[in-house]
Amino acid sequence: MGWITRRIAGSITFTIVVVLLGSYAALQGWLVGGVSVFTTTGLVILGIAALCSLAVTSRMKEQDREKKAWKDWQEYYVRAYPQYYRPR
Repeated sequence: MGWITRRIAGSITFTIVVVLLGSYAALQGWLVGGVSVFTTTGLVILGIAALCSLAVTSRMKEQDREKKAWKDWQEYYVRAYPQYYRPR
């Protein structure tokens, strides 16, 4: 996946977390109005959402690196040991 896909996934994650936590906070009476950085509750919600978004995008990036490393290893093995490689 490319960086655009990771950015889209990160923004979707951020939005979902903000909506869920903001709704819960509003139902509990901890938040009146919208989520804002000017209230402690809003700041906590936005911070948690940012961390969740970062976790999702970081994991996606790590999976991309793992896939690339595995592919590179397979290509190296085929070049280094052609006598063991039999095409199907």
